[in-house]
Amino acid sequence: MKGVVEGQCGQQNALVGLANTFGTSNQRVAPSTAASSMMPSSSLGEQMANEFLRQQANTMAPTSFSMKSMQRNLPQTSASSMAMNWSQEFQPRQNQLATQWTQQYTAGTTSQGMESAWRQAMPLSSASIAHPQDSGMWSSEYLDTVDTSLQQGSNAWADDFLGNQDPMEKVWDGQQAFEQRWEEIKRDMEKEETIQNVAGYVYQDTNPFMSITNPLQEGDNLMKNGDIGNAMLAYEAAVQKNPQDAGAWCKLGLAHAENEKDQLAMQAFNKCLQIDAGNKDALLALSVSQANEGQENEALHQLDKWMSSYLGSNTTQVTNNAPMYSSFLDNETFNRVEARFLDAARQQGATPDPDLQNALGVLYNLNRNFARAVDCLKLAISRNPADARLWNRLGATLANGDRTAEAISAYREALKLYPTYVRARYNLGISCMQLSSYEEALKHFVSALELQKGGNEASSIWSTMRSAAIRTSNIPETLLRAVETRDLGAVKASMG
Repeated sequence: MKGVVEGQCGQQNALVGLANTFGTSNQRVAPSTAASSMMPSSSLGEQMANEFLRQQANTMAPTSFSMKSMQRNLPQTSASSMAMNWSQEFQPRQNQLATQWTQQYTAGTTSQGMESAWRQAMPLSSASIAHPQDSGMWSSEYLDTVDTSLQQGSNAWADDFLGNQDPMEKVWDGQQAFEQRWEEIKRDMEKEETIQNVAGYVYQDTNPFMSITNPLQEGDNLMKNGDIGNAMLAYEAAVQKNPQDAGAWCKLGLAHAENEKDQLAMQAFNKCLQIDAGNKDALLALSVSQANEGQENEALHQLDKWMSSYLGSNTTQVTNNAPMYSSFLDNETFNRVEARFLDAARQQGATPDPDLQNALGVLYNLNRNFARAVDCLKLAISRNPADARLWNRLGATLANGDRTAEAISAYREALKLYPTYVRARYNLGISCMQLSSYEEALKHFVSALELQKGGNEASSIWSTMRSAAIRTSNIPETLLRAVETRDLGAVKASMG
């Protein structure tokens, strides 16, 4: 803006030049002689307008204003001198007020005020009481007193804590004592895990097979006919008559496992192994039940003992160094057990043993190598195609490997051989859920509950059945209510 207003080297500024140019360029052009001869003479008003415009064009535009001239017109007293006068007038008053306030405060905070408040707040030393004139140093004395009292209190507390430490806490001092105590706890837990509460096995009331001479044989006949519920009662009667019959305990465990009762099955298998530690059927079935319950390292330990029994070794000498209470499979132990199995399989040559291949299938299920598990189980089935348990295990392995359609075929083969196979029927329902066939899954779950004996109101099948019912489209409200209340009769009536 300054460059537009002010001139350069005595010349007109740009704004004045613009005004002159505007006046000249926008005035009417004077009529020439030629034009006058061709155009009529202008009127008086037009002549007056032309004369006015010429006068305006010859008039100089006002020059730019000068700040210096304006400054000369201002009063000579500057703002700084006014501010200096104000500060000189205010400063004495401020100093006077500050001095009066200090004198009043000092007079009101003598030993009669501050010392009395100090004595009420905290006891003073004899020196402080004897010299009240030193009250100006009360803050430093307070800090010294507090620092000393805190230090003495903390030292006394530490001495008291160390002197009265509980004897049991002293045991934990040192890493060696801690590890020793942890090993004792682990041994106790492993002992309890091995026993599996066998002494608390609850037999079913009013067992009609207690009066039979040979309940074990009757149980075998019932299992062949597919009556798992009565077969379990017969096996329970057999072990009650002869608690040291390892074979009866093993058959009771197998019946519970096929009836989808892994907890009861593990109790029976452990009782069998207490009597006969090398029972291969009990060791393998216990491994499967433990794997179903998520106890993978325990299942691996049972397979290790199974291999020792398979080779004719003493299973009681098999030690378990894997983390029994870890949710992750111990890879080092798995590799060692796998090497034992593969060495035994190589010695068989071209004639694989179905029992060994079956156990290998269980082993590879533990580390999620489902492709190898399927190959092993198919080899076992090729040697023993009439084994419904093998077909069901193959179906479960295929389902775990996301081969649901093949799994359904395997389950149907198992049900052809053993129509009352509760676990196979239940697994078939789960595979139908994987294919979003929820209505078909509900039918299989109802069939499994009908076949399952022994308090099916508490069966785990109900929770899976509820999940299928919720996902079923246009399901009747009565059916949902019946599933929630676990009323099997009402469920069947709602399904028609």
